[in-house]
Amino acid sequence: MLIREPALWRDIPVRGEILDASARDLSGLEALRLVRSPPPMGRLTGLTFDGADTGAAAFSLPVSRWYEWSHGGVTGGTLALAADAALGCALQSLQPPHTQYTTAEMSMTYLRPIRIGSVITANGRALHTGRTMGLSAGEVVDGDGRLVAYTTSRMRIFADVAAGAPSRGGTAPPPAAAPETPQAQDGPDPYLRPVSGERIDESEFRARSGVEIIHAQIRGELPLPPLHHLLGIVPTEATLGAATCSMPLSGWLATPFGWPQGGFIVLLADLALALATQTTLAKGEGMASVDIKVNFLRPVAGDGSRLEARAKVVHRGRSLTVGTVEILGADGRPVALATGSAALLGA
Repeated sequence: MLIREPALWRDIPVRGEILDASARDLSGLEALRLVRSPPPMGRLTGLTFDGADTGAAAFSLPVSRWYEWSHGGVTGGTLALAADAALGCALQSLQPPHTQYTTAEMSMTYLRPIRIGSVITANGRALHTGRTMGLSAGEVVDGDGRLVAYTTSRMRIFADVAAGAPSRGGTAPPPAAAPETPQAQDGPDPYLRPVSGERIDESEFRARSGVEIIHAQIRGELPLPPLHHLLGIVPTEATLGAATCSMPLSGWLATPFGWPQGGFIVLLADLALALATQTTLAKGEGMASVDIKVNFLRPVAGDGSRLEARAKVVHRGRSLTVGTVEILGADGRPVALATGSAALLGA
């Protein structure tokens, strides 16, 4: 039996604050200070806006069991949800009215694993803002203040939204906010609900190779982990050295300005690379993501279509793999390209 798409994101009506289009008349910092309650992406994941000042911003994310992956740990790409928000808002805080930006490139270097039950905080600071390009850098720390990742981002700035800006994505006028019905507010937010999905038992990793485990998940013989249920991610193909998975562009991924956040694309790319690496693992072997760099090629909209991530391992040494991933929209056009590496852990 083939697995069916996890339905949590689809079964709960989207909720969260979307700023009115009039926010475009304010400076970037003024617009950020209008944010009083979480947007859809915050209601889905638990991501919180800790605040912004001139050239700086901070976000926090509770790492609950919803972020657990098949191996029982947390994928490094999860950190991108907080990091991308902090990097982007740090730059946004310096922008005048009617000036917007879109992420062109983001990179992350992972330094230590994240524990389930911890809270991570991303602190972003703007390094440069010009007429057409901005740069930000930041750190992600855990609840003990230890550095868990270093991150940078290059962003394209549009001084005039009406003059050649993308018609989809963070630089377009935000869509009209859907009225929130009493039904949409029923029950807790998704990240506060009982966890769906489960990690794979250690005995399965001892009994099956990495590619056999993914094949069993695709057939529905082994469970998908909570992270897949939270975001609607499904693995669809796996061969030795390559893997494909997909994720829906639901309204739950929206920022306060109404469009999907780039951090979800980084997370999808990171997960696809991890799956491709997993296909090369023998029984009992493990892996840990080391870094990732994503180039964003075109913006996307939260229209319910699916992104497909196709990853392959281009080098496998004794202790490290290097891979690439192409992310395609529903129309088959590339949305992002990424490269990343992972450390191999012996059985």
